[in-house]
Amino acid sequence: MKRKLQALVLLMCTMTYAVASTVSIGTVSARGDMRVDGNRVNGNATLFDGSVVETGEATADLRLAKGIELTLSPNSRTTLHNDYLLLERGETEMSGPGTYKVEANGLTVAALESHSRAVISMKTADTVEVAALNGSFGIRDDKGALISTARPGRSLKFSKQTGPVHTSFSGVGTVSVDKEGYYFFFTEQGGTFQLVGKDLKDFLGYEVKVTGTVQTGVKPVITATEVVSVSTIKKIDVAAIGSSHTALIVSGVIVVSSAGIAVGVMNTTQKKNPASP
Repeated sequence: MKRKLQALVLLMCTMTYAVASTVSIGTVSARGDMRVDGNRVNGNATLFDGSVVETGEATADLRLAKGIELTLSPNSRTTLHNDYLLLERGETEMSGPGTYKVEANGLTVAALESHSRAVISMKTADTVEVAALNGSFGIRDDKGALISTARPGRSLKFSKQTGPVHTSFSGVGTVSVDKEGYYFFFTEQGGTFQLVGKDLKDFLGYEVKVTGTVQTGVKPVITATEVVSVSTIKKIDVAAIGSSHTALIVSGVIVVSSAGIAVGVMNTTQKKNPASP
């Protein structure tokens, strides 16, 4: 009797697992070829926990429960789960609540506030890039420790071997100075950076393009997020870019966007350091 009861319990558990494994977690659609679990699909497909989606030359839109939306770029590969997406290759744009995460190369990316949107890229085997478009995103390592935060207008790049490696800065905005002699760079997207460099007073009030590097270990004044050591600063022709567009440089590539991204860099613990007047 005991053996029959054990067998019945085992059968019920097996049936429960089988039913659970066939519950849909969302859908995917593409305007071209894609593969779902190794099968070539045109148009739409239903997704389950553990489904593998691979895009070809077209993008794919994924709609999951609780308002989670993701877009896979061409030549991307991901594995979908109920509470996270494993990015194995390519790039995905994610929007939705912070309960859903993207994992890539041992890192976990999740929104820290509602209505957040970010692009997570894994274009090489050992590098992950996170660009926050709206809201903020926390990046954690494989032990769950928070190692950095991507805020609106910031692009972070991580290497599995060395951690954050993207320390260059480039953006477009205006320069100002406070009564204590600290210089600030305000991007059109709302980012505020403390500038350190020579002859900054010559650019006060102008629309400028700034390139430089972040001073790691240096704490900015309270109103800024990072201290940027200026390499170049040039006045720009606003009319040439367009009144509704912002030109920025991301890893050496000029980007023009109506929404715009001001490129910042890794979160650091920094000390107060006044700019040179």
